[in-house]
Amino acid sequence: MKNRIHIILLSMAGILLLSSAARMELNKGNSDLKVQLNEVATYNPVRETKNLEVSEAAVAWHMDHIYLMVNQLYKALAYSDENNYKAESNMARDYVFTNNMLPRGKATAPEAVTPKGKITIEILQMHYDEALATVEKFPTLEENKHFNHPILGTLNRDETIKFLAIHTEHHLKIIRDILEDK
Repeated sequence: MKNRIHIILLSMAGILLLSSAARMELNKGNSDLKVQLNEVATYNPVRETKNLEVSEAAVAWHMDHIYLMVNQLYKALAYSDENNYKAESNMARDYVFTNNMLPRGKATAPEAVTPKGKITIEILQMHYDEALATVEKFPTLEENKHFNHPILGTLNRDETIKFLAIHTEHHLKIIRDILEDK
């Protein structure tokens, strides 16, 4: 009887440790994304800068696109039905997640996350504030909340956070390249 109790207690401790490790990983992903969003905000003073050799869009477009992605993907996850989530393999997602990068010039932004009109400092600030608040809300979602990416397939909450970090870094690299030698 004592051995069974010990086994049960050890099993429960293992489950708690794994659960804690998963939460720590999720919080790390959120923390990384917050750090990235804070870096994005530092480019406000040079938001009008363009470099056509790198991108047709100015720095402000890339900034706003990043913020819109965070905000829209949270909404997509929030409105999804976690009971309909089905894990699937996807070679493009495996490539992106393994290499932690998106290839440049291979996709265009969907309409919902394409900045419209003149991107003012006020718009950037509003979208940045919303994105920061949104990042805090990701851990409150069920793990199997999901959205369907047109190339990467169905991403659950944790995969979406990872994708957002990779996507944000992709656009940060573009911003840095736009500003290089300026």
